[in-house]
Amino acid sequence: MGSLKGKSISSTFKNLLQSENEITNTTLRQVESGSGVDAAMKLSTDKAEFLKVGIGTGGASPDGLLHVMSTSAGTVTSNALADEATLESSGASGLSILSGALSTGNIFFGDANDNDAGKISYSHANDSLTFGTSGSNTMVLDKSGNLNITGNLSQSEDRYFLDEYFYKLPHKDIQSTEITQSSSITTAVTSNTKHIRITTVSVNLAADDTQEFTLNNSLIHSKSHVDAFLVSTSADVADNAMINVMAHGIVDGSCKIRIGTNGGNPDSMTITIQVTVDPHIDSNDHWCVLGTNSTDKYTTYAGAQPGLRGNLIGGDNDQFILSPKSSQTGVDTDTQNISPWRNVNFYSQYQTELNVAITTDSNITNTAIWAGMKITNVGAYAVDADQAYFLYATDDDLGGTNASPLTTNANLHFIYSISGTDYITDLGIAVQASTVYRLKLSFDENRKISVFVNGVQYGLVTSATAGGATQAVATTKSLATTSGAGIEPYVGIQALSTVARSLFCQFIKISRTLEA
Repeated sequence: MGSLKGKSISSTFKNLLQSENEITNTTLRQVESGSGVDAAMKLSTDKAEFLKVGIGTGGASPDGLLHVMSTSAGTVTSNALADEATLESSGASGLSILSGALSTGNIFFGDANDNDAGKISYSHANDSLTFGTSGSNTMVLDKSGNLNITGNLSQSEDRYFLDEYFYKLPHKDIQSTEITQSSSITTAVTSNTKHIRITTVSVNLAADDTQEFTLNNSLIHSKSHVDAFLVSTSADVADNAMINVMAHGIVDGSCKIRIGTNGGNPDSMTITIQVTVDPHIDSNDHWCVLGTNSTDKYTTYAGAQPGLRGNLIGGDNDQFILSPKSSQTGVDTDTQNISPWRNVNFYSQYQTELNVAITTDSNITNTAIWAGMKITNVGAYAVDADQAYFLYATDDDLGGTNASPLTTNANLHFIYSISGTDYITDLGIAVQASTVYRLKLSFDENRKISVFVNGVQYGLVTSATAGGATQAVATTKSLATTSGAGIEPYVGIQALSTVARSLFCQFIKISRTLEA
């Protein structure tokens, strides 16, 4: 433009650009049109200044000072508090910060007093992500997923939380340990559970008479303390009569239960007795063990593996199921006020979130594993009209029918049901032996479910397909689930052949909104 200086410019040249003064040094000069109208740009020999820059299709009407657009995201503009730079696309969009293999990538937040008051910094040397506030590092997420915080970690006060780490082992619920004696009052009874509710055959105790039978129980050892007491009788006990119950003769694997009177002549009746093995060792207050052939003997701590271990002892279709407790010693069949895990509703309309951590056995062939929210505790998906749970099953015993098997039995599936319609998603995760799986499901304010496995979100199908289908979009939620469906948390394992298997459970956590 310097060659035009001092010359008359025809209307043709007014379409050209010129500077207000010749650009000869590092001083910024205003760029003008040939007719002297200021452009949105200043230039010098070493820099340029723009009022706004639009790159790509963002050039027509940029949001803020810098707008890089490949394709429009729709009828949306940048927030006025964050429009100095905008990256836009109709699909995925992002910003890459590429650094040396031993260097850091940084985003700093500064002001007039401190140019790095806040920061986000990723170290490629040790693969850690650091967050800083007030000029100091306050939180570090390391490559193993460990989060180190210099301050206090506070839980949300807008939600109700329950956590179970199994500091006390769960045992068979009292309602599932009821045994009726056979044959005669001296016939032995066998139950390998901590709590046993025994109803004897009819017995006529003469005055000062006693009868006894053997209780075989693998939890009993020679140093055990065994409590036995009278619960009820099938007939009234006369005013002048008394029935006494005691445990004695305690040895490894068994004890004697003695019934007697100290006077009177009670009528012939059946007698119900409650027995507790080692009552000083507390059972879990909130969780119990259910399932075909499950026993307290095979609910243990795992040693090297944290949490509890539920064992299957080798029978086809044997089960180990963790369930919220439904009764306590001394409580009949009333399920009220037992535990918040059962008596607080965690339905879909309360934005319930469930987190379960399990570890698979060293052999997972001929096995089914499930965890989630169901009306019943069983793993079969054709049973409950409303449910939301993870399922791994190496055959189709737990399917609706053999005509609609799971798509890939080796994979983890997620099943949600709405008023009897099953929506089955093949998550594409090949379940491995001796592997930790952190399973999470979360209902949003519209009762739609998002699911995560080991921190990664997986999309859910929204069409009912026999046997299930995959979902390519990871953020796809479920359809709106049924409000008020009586779902509860359950975790279970089932043998699908005559095999012995184990399932490890590290924790179960659940939360919901405070509003009813």
